[in-house]
Amino acid sequence: MTRTDTLPTSGGTYVNARFVDLRIDGALADARFEDCVFERCDLRSLRLHGCRLIDTDLLTCDLGLLDVEGSTFGGVTLESCHAVGVVWSRARVDVERPLGLDAKDSVLNFSSFTGLMLAKRRFEGCTIIDGFFDACDLRDASFRHSDLHGTTFRDCDLRGADLRTARRYEIDVRSNRVTGMRAGLPDAAALLAGLEIDLS
Repeated sequence: MTRTDTLPTSGGTYVNARFVDLRIDGALADARFEDCVFERCDLRSLRLHGCRLIDTDLLTCDLGLLDVEGSTFGGVTLESCHAVGVVWSRARVDVERPLGLDAKDSVLNFSSFTGLMLAKRRFEGCTIIDGFFDACDLRDASFRHSDLHGTTFRDCDLRGADLRTARRYEIDVRSNRVTGMRAGLPDAAALLAGLEIDLS
């Protein structure tokens, strides 16, 4: 992998490139990144339009308010990243191109996921405060060791999802599919929220 100190440009193709300690702002359109690494990069408020990120890792990057309109993500991993306020549903997704995004030890507060296929995706060790998952396929997804305080799950398919070590979550079992979802005590009591059950 080749380290580059040059800012990527719109329309560029980058393979096996390593971007370190860069501030990338403004807009980046129609660029392709394959087998790349972004490390300690500042991408706050970057308009990432129509780009393709394939098998690419973002390590300790700031992605706050990143605009992903029309961009494709396949095999992308966020690790120790700060990705607050990202509307991931603006990415280009369909049956052939689901949102291929995993996150580890990252902050995804106030992020929105609407109508996305996130089956088997991993959101592990993350802080997702006041996030929003609406009409998402989260079958067999993992939220292990994540803090989900205030995060809303609405009309989601959570069958087989792993929340055993997740904390501070509330999932309305009436508006989500939860058969086979794995939950740990004591947070499993949060599944009874809104059912008017007295656990005392």
